[in-house]
Amino acid sequence: MNTLLSATDAFLCVLVVIAAADYLRRVRPIDQPLLSISFYLVAIGAFGAFVTALQGHWVNPFGVMLHAGVVVYAWARRGHLFVEG
Repeated sequence: MNTLLSATDAFLCVLVVIAAADYLRRVRPIDQPLLSISFYLVAIGAFGAFVTALQGHWVNPFGVMLHAGVVVYAWARRGHLFVEG
């Protein structure tokens, strides 16, 4: 069961890295610096989590970086969430 969960975690980390890399290709760092920072944090955190999962470690030190990227993304997109109509 543990092997199945580790394989699923590694697969999801690879998908997140691919999605973040695709978004980084579309976003210009000069125009939207917060979005660029958030995608870099998510990509680095997911790649680190992938490597950590392959090594078999239980503690993921890159999880903080991954979550920080999600928080920065939410902060950068807060205008889209709280639109006053």
